[in-house]
Amino acid sequence: MRSVVSRLARLERLNRMSTAPSRLRIRYGYLKKLPDDYTGPRHVVTMRRLPPEPGAYSGEPWFEWEERPGPDPASDATGPSDDVVLQVCFVEASRLHGYNDNLSAAHP
Repeated sequence: MRSVVSRLARLERLNRMSTAPSRLRIRYGYLKKLPDDYTGPRHVVTMRRLPPEPGAYSGEPWFEWEERPGPDPASDATGPSDDVVLQVCFVEASRLHGYNDNLSAAHP
């Protein structure tokens, strides 16, 4: 009976640790998109981490990302992460959907 109680106590401790609040990480970077006419599955890969620049936003690291055709490859991660990662992607203005249409209408 004692071993059952100790196992339950251990499970409760593990459960409390697994429900702990996640850490939020924000990553900033530039995203190179696939052509607008590409319609299949796509995934994003990190091309490189950019060196720090003067005036970098809040001291966070910056990255270059690129969209690639096809599904996301299988991950080689060893286990789930408790971190929540928010990626803030900056895209060229000419690559925004409908952006060029609005410019040509406004400037004949």
